[in-house]
Amino acid sequence: MSIAGDLLTSATPARLLCRRGTWVLELVKLVPVDRNVFQPRVQRLEGAEAVLQHLKRSGDNPALAAAAGQLMRAARADEDRAFDAVDGDWVPGELGPRPETNRPSALSPGSNHAGEVAELRAELLVLRASHERLRERVQRLEAQWASGGRNRDVLSIPPTPSFVMPKASDTPPQPLAAAPPAPAVNATRMSGEPSQLRLPSVAAINESLHALIGDQASVREKRPVMFSPSALGPCWVSRLIDDEGHDVGAIVADRAAAIALGGALMSLPEHEIEAQRALAMPSDDIVGAMSEVANNLCETINQQAGGGLQVRVKPIEPLLPGSLDWAAKAADRGLSCELQDSAGLLFLFAR
Repeated sequence: MSIAGDLLTSATPARLLCRRGTWVLELVKLVPVDRNVFQPRVQRLEGAEAVLQHLKRSGDNPALAAAAGQLMRAARADEDRAFDAVDGDWVPGELGPRPETNRPSALSPGSNHAGEVAELRAELLVLRASHERLRERVQRLEAQWASGGRNRDVLSIPPTPSFVMPKASDTPPQPLAAAPPAPAVNATRMSGEPSQLRLPSVAAINESLHALIGDQASVREKRPVMFSPSALGPCWVSRLIDDEGHDVGAIVADRAAAIALGGALMSLPEHEIEAQRALAMPSDDIVGAMSEVANNLCETINQQAGGGLQVRVKPIEPLLPGSLDWAAKAADRGLSCELQDSAGLLFLFAR
């Protein structure tokens, strides 16, 4: 599951305020707060010139920029006014905070709604876990069905155990049929040979990043593949798993790439991205946005695989020392990409 890139990267004009001659534009955009969970967040742009330039540059609705210019020219320096963006025009509205600021997610942890938010998050995690278990069961049954060579008119599902005591006249139980052989990909992995995971081309990676973030997220291949976590510093990994839950690959982003890609997905201005680079560790929002980038790269891997191995991506996590030693030995099955302007390194590995 993923949300279209235009919803994530664009900030929608919501309100235009004039407070004692100072013009403020309120923008609303979606920010990732968890895996596949996004929250609307309000940002403010101050200054008449900055507001007009932003509205003209966005190009989504030129009428808003023209109408804003007329309002600014007609306003008095001592008045306070508010306008809401409705159907491409500014409609007079009420001064005061936006209703969204009273949402439970915007309240302090000590508020009465904090428990409700925690409960909703817990329910969401339970639903996700249940969905993953059901999906894995269906995939195992499909793999058993495909590899067992049975008649496709009947799905092979083990019978429900019965606790009725047998009678003397009952037919003696028949011996159980031998279990179907395990899929070939598991046998290959158990023998120590590489899995059948096929990595996408650099062109496919760029196409995925451009669709999600924009042209500023281009990468180029960097050869040879030099993967040394101790030399790279803090990194984050999204593990790729097969239908049985086994690790078959990984997507790794170093600190600079996580900030660049996550910040671009969140549409952070350059000064906020620079502030993230000055921190020892990027914010949770940045890392969460990088997880969404990995989700889309996983979809690209599956699209490029054709009839090959299909994978799923696990939630992003910090790369711990020694947790990905196999990747350093898999340079021939890895892909190293450098972001434009040397903004970080992105690695893809097939185990």
